Amino acid sequence: MTTPTETFSAMVAAVQEIVSAAFAETREPELARFRERLERLLRSQTAVVPLAHPRRLPVCEYFVEALQAATGEAGEIAASLRLLEPLLSFVQNPNYRRAPPSPSFLVNYGYAVLAGPGDGAPALVHNPDLAFGVLLLGPHTEYPAHRHPAAELYIPLSRAEWAKASGPLAEPEFVSREPGCVIHHPPNVVHATRTRETPLAALYLWAGDLATYARLAD
Repeated sequence: MTTPTETFSAMVAAVQEIVSAAFAETREPELARFRERLERLLRSQTAVVPLAHPRRLPVCEYFVEALQAATGEAGEIAASLRLLEPLLSFVQNPNYRRAPPSPSFLVNYGYAVLAGPGDGAPALVHNPDLAFGVLLLGPHTEYPAHRHPAAELYIPLSRAEWAKASGPLAEPEFVSREPGCVIHHPPNVVHATRTRETPLAALYLWAGDLATYARLAD
């Protein structure tokens, strides 16, 4: 039987392949840095430590449905997440808990940390250089324009619409993105996400300033 550590390592390897392919196509230096961090995470062979009391949120009811659309490499990642689901502890950005973007946002939003700093949200594996987890949004939900100082990659596992500002004064424009693609947000770039009928599960990776939470854009 596959152990949680083996499942986690297989998922990291699949993510590394996707990021490496995106770097080969775009040659964006930041993608190379994410690839290197994933390589170090794999080499560390850190064991998954189950959390004593994994936390669930209302949005978790959509977890399985959000993973069903994933195919190919994204499907392999989704299968790993299904196995790890009982170990995941879902949390919310404290900035949004203090001031929710909309009345229904908090019941349709949450994320779980797979790997991250020991002083951050509960993670299955501690890693000081990379925050790596899964975002979950319910159907008909908009995660409005926001920004953060960390560089970020998303790998959606279900279809959703994503927006990224092209300049300081530009309004983000939404574009539908396929499961398994790589979405890159440089530090402090304004971006947003929204779902239609299908809930969204998306892997996220942060590098750089891992301590500063995202804030809604002005």
